[in-house]
Amino acid sequence: MKKTIAAFVTGFGAGVLKIVPIIKGLSCCLVIPAAAFFALLLDQKANNNYAKIRVSKAILFGLLTGLFAAVFGTSLDLIITYITKSNEVVTNLPQIQEMLGGMPANSIVKEVIDIYAQIAKDITATGFSGLYAVFIFGGSLLTDPIFGMVGGLIGMQILNSKNIEKK
Repeated sequence: MKKTIAAFVTGFGAGVLKIVPIIKGLSCCLVIPAAAFFALLLDQKANNNYAKIRVSKAILFGLLTGLFAAVFGTSLDLIITYITKSNEVVTNLPQIQEMLGGMPANSIVKEVIDIYAQIAKDITATGFSGLYAVFIFGGSLLTDPIFGMVGGLIGMQILNSKNIEKK
């Protein structure tokens, strides 16, 4: 656990930032990679070890940061949705139906509209939709670790170049 505490802390921070409305759209491309970078930086400072960071360590820290961000971000999103009984699916359902309704009519489009309507109905009625939880968690588990690994590799390059300059 001691080796992963930096990824845990920065992953939690990224998970919190993922639910902030303005920042939410930028979470995958900016927040998660930045969190992976800060995980590497935090690990260096905590262990007072400024040796060259290996690729495997950068990928591991990025992966863990992304996984922690996915778990915390999804959990917080579901808690807020449960409390408020509303989220962006509920508020944007008319626009979603209008957008999908403009597509050529077929059974798949109708099914997608029905799925979104059922998710919105479940959320407004009980505050929870199992389908929404699966979609959000699945999407976060796919994207956050990937962008975390990218951020870890970029952070490795930045920190290694700074460490070389210090010597």
